[in-house]
Amino acid sequence: MFGNQFTQLALPIAAAITLHATAIEMGLLGALRFVPALIVGLPAGVWADRTRRKPLLVASQLVNAVALATIPAAALVHLLSIGQLFVVAFVAGMAATIQSIAQTAFVPAIAGRDRLIEANTRIQASFTVANLAGPGVAGAAVQLLTAPIAIAFDAASFVVGGLTSAWARVEETVAAPARGRTLADIVEGQAWLWRQPLVRAITLTILINNGGGNITFAVFVLYFVGRLGITPAQLGLIFATSGLASLVGARLSRPLVRRGWLGRVMAFGAMLVVLGQSGTLIAAYSPRQSAFPILVAFSALVGVSLMVYNVNQQSIRQAVTPDRLLGRVQSGVFVLVALAQVTGSLAGGAIGQAAGLRAAITVGVAVTLISALPSIFSPLRRLRQVPALA
Repeated sequence: MFGNQFTQLALPIAAAITLHATAIEMGLLGALRFVPALIVGLPAGVWADRTRRKPLLVASQLVNAVALATIPAAALVHLLSIGQLFVVAFVAGMAATIQSIAQTAFVPAIAGRDRLIEANTRIQASFTVANLAGPGVAGAAVQLLTAPIAIAFDAASFVVGGLTSAWARVEETVAAPARGRTLADIVEGQAWLWRQPLVRAITLTILINNGGGNITFAVFVLYFVGRLGITPAQLGLIFATSGLASLVGARLSRPLVRRGWLGRVMAFGAMLVVLGQSGTLIAAYSPRQSAFPILVAFSALVGVSLMVYNVNQQSIRQAVTPDRLLGRVQSGVFVLVALAQVTGSLAGGAIGQAAGLRAAITVGVAVTLISALPSIFSPLRRLRQVPALA
């Protein structure tokens, strides 16, 4: 998680600043991170339900390490190209797809279904620490070493991740599946996802929000770094602020959920997320000197609200999903979100190229504002606690 902060910051900077990518190329680079989910996501969910999940976690992280390591290696011999960034984004996206699906399906086996909120809170807390320390260090590394070289830190972190995953000790029992039923297994998982009202509402909120968010992020670095002059270190501080605020979100969420206010926390959290994301639009149309403090302030709001929403939505999905479907349901959500991310990235690049960077930001924020509605107008808001598996 800590290493990912380097690539999240450095990859778009390497494309936009080092290689002078256009808005279309930036959109394509963003899309290629998520295209692999459309290709391997659903089969990976079946795979995660048919086999042990720990080996998938180990192998996917080692593949990611090798792919990312080629970027600083090419930069050192002056052979780095936008084409290589496209290939690395695709390979890393494929590895990340398998890792994410296996990890989410693996958590109930480690923690038990009665401790899912506690387990997911700890995972989100780890992510928060990484978001807090990582962006600042990553921004400084990019400024001192250049963006391509800074990605070497992420490659090294995936080696560490693969080793620590291999050390996890848990007994996994996998039922022997019927052979030749991959398509039927995929259909079963996706049909269940859309029938279950809580999972359906959560999925729609995440899907719409990621689509709008990626329209905005496709041109974010081009506009705020390339045009307004925000430095990599300042960009890292913006992201770090979100991580620091997440700690507040974790503290706020737990006592409210204990009081039986889970549904209201979910609805209010979804509203606060989109309010925080609207800060990008406000910053884009504000005076140049105001953009940085506005982005910092609204990034804090996003950090608080995302922690509140994500810990609980993940726990609800894991709690109501039968173990035999965990991989397939997670892969279904992952693929749908990836489709929104690909579409959003390509749309953001196209709008930025045709109508201007601020026009793309405007469209992206407008889409994210809609994303709160499925969570607000659904059975989610009536929940008092995480439901038990039916």
